[in-house]
Amino acid sequence: MSQKLILKKMEKHNNHYMHPSYYLERRLLNEIKRELKDAAYETLKTINKLERARLADSPIRSIKNSLIGTATLFTRAAIEANVPPEDAFSLCDFCILEIERITNIAVLQQYEYQMLDDYINIIHDHKIQSYNNMTIKIIEYIHENITEAISLNDLVKRVNLSKEYLCSMFKKNVGLGIVEYINYNKVEESKYFLRYSNMSISDIAFLFNFSSPGYYSSVFKKQTGLTPRQFQQARLL
Repeated sequence: MSQKLILKKMEKHNNHYMHPSYYLERRLLNEIKRELKDAAYETLKTINKLERARLADSPIRSIKNSLIGTATLFTRAAIEANVPPEDAFSLCDFCILEIERITNIAVLQQYEYQMLDDYINIIHDHKIQSYNNMTIKIIEYIHENITEAISLNDLVKRVNLSKEYLCSMFKKNVGLGIVEYINYNKVEESKYFLRYSNMSISDIAFLFNFSSPGYYSSVFKKQTGLTPRQFQQARLL
């Protein structure tokens, strides 16, 4: 095949298959898993400002195929958030049937946000069934104050339990120690600023109230296998 034909084929392929940034997609799925509804809405809006992949000759069929793909991704996020697979797949089947039923493009586009709601709700409902009230209260507080310095003493006062009992209960429910859970979510949130902002690593470390940039880098590398600098450089490749 001549170079000219290869280039023409590549151009045609790119024109038909323009998918959202991998980083935006991963960010959206992470927000769904963590039930960050407002953040997930904004990320989905950002993705939808991009040109959708052309997945069929008919515009409405193309959007339907795209939304079926979205339902599949949301289902994966729900399963990763420990929703039983049979429940996640049942919701996916319902969404696909609804996608096929809708015949208006504008209604289809809006339905994607309804799917987002439905998947976040099923994750939330499952967590409520899995965790006791104290654990849910602690998790909500951590996520609402993720950029603050959160100490065990703060949490002990908030739930009026002994430090030993609180740590034991949380580990039993969540599978992670409280400090480990806090640091895990601080690192996950900080990835957005490493990817999309011009903030220095030191500024990001202090934004999330790590005691020092060195400690932030140590926690980040333990969790991801990369230093924050390596993570930044990898996104540019």
